[in-house]
Amino acid sequence: MKIAATAFEAQEGMMVTSANEVILRVNHAFTVITGFSADEVVGKRPDILHSGRHDQAFFDQIDQELLASGHWQGEVWNKRRDGEVFPVWLSISVVKDSQGKLTHHVATFFDITQRKLDEAKIHELAFYDSLTLLPNRRLLQDRLQQALATSERSGRMGAVLFIDLDHFKTLDRKSTR
Repeated sequence: MKIAATAFEAQEGMMVTSANEVILRVNHAFTVITGFSADEVVGKRPDILHSGRHDQAFFDQIDQELLASGHWQGEVWNKRRDGEVFPVWLSISVVKDSQGKLTHHVATFFDITQRKLDEAKIHELAFYDSLTLLPNRRLLQDRLQQALATSERSGRMGAVLFIDLDHFKTLDRKSTR
């Protein structure tokens, strides 16, 4: 019991729900990450965290996977107590009794906001000029490849207009004084 209690207070947010998805318990990390205290969520449904970014079909797919395999994991956008929408990596496991009847769900999650910000910065550095913030040659090539693939599939033709700016980086000394 001591080991289980220690594991429950891990760095990841944890939530235990009943079979009919009523929150029974959350850990301290849950409170830190979401801003909701245990008193505010115990007895409620996990949809208190729903951000509105996922439709019912998304949650139905999670339920189907839980029924089929007993676990699900993936990226979900949740909502903090203050209304801020944020991404988490969520893992849900089904707990069954000795007769195989569903008794609980255990969800663990961690905030991946920083990871998403880092991904966006990497994308910006890869596809946009750092000085002008204009799309760079790599983004042009990527979009051209996408357009060519679309053209191949649809059988439709397209056109490209390319404007070259000669001596773009050359500065006029008279105009900078």
